[in-house]
Amino acid sequence: MIPNAVQSLADLVLAGVLCYVIFSHAATRRRPQLQQSLIGLALGGLVILLGVEAHLHGDLQIPLEADPGPLLFAGYLGGPIGGAIAAAMSSLFQITLHSPLPVVLAEVFTNIALVALGILLRFVMPTPNWPRIPARVIWPMLAGFIVFQFVPPYMIGLFTLSNQSADTIMFDNSVVFAVGIASILLTWQVLNMTHHLAQRSTAFAQMADRLKLALHASGMGYAERAAGQSSVQLDARMLEINGLTDREPGEVPLEELWALTHPDDVAPLDQTMAQAAHIHDTPMHFDIRIYRKSDGDLRYLRVHWINSEDPETGASRTISTIQDLTDLRRAEADREEALERLRIASEGFPGVIYQGLWAEDRVVRHLYISSKCEKYWGITAQQAYDNPDLLGGRRHAKEIKAAARMMLESAQGGVPIHIRTKELDGWIDFYGNATDLGDGTFRVDGVAVDVTAEVAAQDEAKHQADLAQRAQRMESIGRLTGGIAHDFNNLLAVIMGNLELLKDDLSDSDQLRMIEAGLAATRRGADLTRSMLAFARRARLAPEPLDLNEIIRQSQIWMSRTLPATVEIETSLLAGLWQVRLDQTSLESAILNLLLNARDAMDGHGKLTLETANVRIDEAYIDSRDQELTPGRYAMLAISDTGTGIAPETLKHIFDPFYTTKAPGQGSGIGLSMVEGFVKQSGGTVQVYTEPGQGTTFKLYFPAQCTSAVSAVADSDRPAAQATTGQRILLAEDEAAVRNVLCATLSAAGYHVTPAASGDQALAIFENTPDFDLLITDIVMPGSLQGTGLARALRLLAPELPMIFMSGYASEATVHGNGLRPEDTRLMKPVPKDDLLKAVARALAGTRPGAS
Repeated sequence: MIPNAVQSLADLVLAGVLCYVIFSHAATRRRPQLQQSLIGLALGGLVILLGVEAHLHGDLQIPLEADPGPLLFAGYLGGPIGGAIAAAMSSLFQITLHSPLPVVLAEVFTNIALVALGILLRFVMPTPNWPRIPARVIWPMLAGFIVFQFVPPYMIGLFTLSNQSADTIMFDNSVVFAVGIASILLTWQVLNMTHHLAQRSTAFAQMADRLKLALHASGMGYAERAAGQSSVQLDARMLEINGLTDREPGEVPLEELWALTHPDDVAPLDQTMAQAAHIHDTPMHFDIRIYRKSDGDLRYLRVHWINSEDPETGASRTISTIQDLTDLRRAEADREEALERLRIASEGFPGVIYQGLWAEDRVVRHLYISSKCEKYWGITAQQAYDNPDLLGGRRHAKEIKAAARMMLESAQGGVPIHIRTKELDGWIDFYGNATDLGDGTFRVDGVAVDVTAEVAAQDEAKHQADLAQRAQRMESIGRLTGGIAHDFNNLLAVIMGNLELLKDDLSDSDQLRMIEAGLAATRRGADLTRSMLAFARRARLAPEPLDLNEIIRQSQIWMSRTLPATVEIETSLLAGLWQVRLDQTSLESAILNLLLNARDAMDGHGKLTLETANVRIDEAYIDSRDQELTPGRYAMLAISDTGTGIAPETLKHIFDPFYTTKAPGQGSGIGLSMVEGFVKQSGGTVQVYTEPGQGTTFKLYFPAQCTSAVSAVADSDRPAAQATTGQRILLAEDEAAVRNVLCATLSAAGYHVTPAASGDQALAIFENTPDFDLLITDIVMPGSLQGTGLARALRLLAPELPMIFMSGYASEATVHGNGLRPEDTRLMKPVPKDDLLKAVARALAGTRPGAS
């Protein structure tokens, strides 16, 4: 019996290896049906192997097979397909054993029942992390096994065929149960371990793929050389860098690469490699020049390498990445050349020519200062001659000593002098040399030039670099928030839809209050994703004609609840203020953010002023403030406080996402980012005026609207039309939970809904039965047809078919072209039931969105 058990364990391990391949191979992960079939074959084969090695027990020669575990998990992991395959294989095997008919019938029934139980548990208790099998599934499996193992033999009288006593029969059954339970537990552990290993293997493969993509994106080449070998393994980019484009990636003789090296770099390269040959696991780099073989062009390369041991063979190897720095080096050379030209030109520039005597820590006297001394320093040359200390009178004593030391070093070591100082209204650079006179003094000869424009240009370049860096951060955050919004809004759509369906079926007031609280939470969740997209400037706005004065008046109702009584609120609203076209919800959120910041800045005590004005912005204003605006009319909203103001070092970061000066837990750092994102997305700009200790003013500029017509009835106020009997809707939505909620909502409203899980499936349904009255489709779906592609395909078949597009991410919902028309309705998930039904009614009635 022990050899049988050992062989069974070996078979189980073999099946685990097969399942590892099935779980980890990319081809099977992309094809679920093939994966389920292979799982059924692997576990069905395991059942046969276990049956062959089974020990025959008792008078009835009942085989002690360890097949309950494989059969149960064939159904649970393989589903109907894999379960059917495993059940068929085990049943055919039982028939071939030529056992007594009652035994065969009992075994076949038990095998099929165990597979069916596994399939049932797959749907009733699905695993959230397939193919990992949760422990909670094991208990019903064990219970089902005991029932199925005992009931069939008892019902067909299998126990009565033996002349054994009741105790013997009970013992035999206990042995069978023990083997089956052990089979289930061991198979469970083997499969979970297999899943863990497959998961790690997949993660490693994905990481390797990401590293490969990162290397490719960086434009760097890769090389690897085993110690002592005369060839190097090069990738395609490395071949391209060296101009070896006439061959495929692979082995390249080392001599061929050496031949490309610049002659002046050969010896330093030999020396560097010899010194580093015995240094392991320490990153190193060096710069070399080569002549590219394909065209003879001189290239500047930086080689990063590390010596390490091959984890498989233990042999020493060198792994290198190569970066082409040619463009950078040429740019540096151009810069050096330009600086040299600038230096030569500066020597003849009509600035201030200077000659003077200096000691180690002070000026002795000025020998000569040219006529522009007064323009640069505000004193005449004669005044400087009469009182040498006047020329540095605005400088601190430490600065004077530092300048003197620099001049002394120049005199002793021949180092040129360069000192930049702030004088009057500009910046001055002093260039010169010092000559030691041997008596404890040295003569300084040089020229002072006005570099105010150069300093301003450097500041501007830094400013532009900061703007570019901030734009990159905003783009990255926008991508992140977009992905979050898509998934989060899909989840909210499921929650909101189900709660609204429950609300329609319940009458208990307590339950309705709880449902309404849940709906309010989902709406707040939708507002949260909208806010996240706002500061990334990716939110889909719903602009409407607004009067900023009226918004301020309405806001005063809740301002008193938001601000303490110790804060005085004052308004100065311009009569005849130009109308704007804005998203009211986002505007009110921006006002609230600014009010809360003002409250915190005033520490609950002070004066808050809200002011509106009409402003005309011209090109000069835009250029002076480096704003991306269109010249024209703007309505301005200013919010001022008498708080602590904003420090200069903080002011330049206030619109950075997640930047906050508040204590942990008191500020998220995205409030002002959302304000700026909303204003700029609306075509305006934000200006900040602050003085530490005095207060801060935020000025929001919004483009004025040419017309003031406002629709008499908002879409949200129109009642939803009732469904006409027989109206058919084709629904394309890849998220099953969202699709089910939409189907239930539309069906409850009286529509006939045909669901499809992808654009391809929806097109196939329409081609078979084209008598649909409306298409509702998600924009982003799996398969070859996205929502817009499905729309384009259906309009070739039914040009007049009305369509509604839905999306969980705002930028997808604002796509133009690709099948969308102006009259199409675009909805942002989660969609409240009333809004959905109104949109359906409008589409079926042929009314354009937003029309009166």
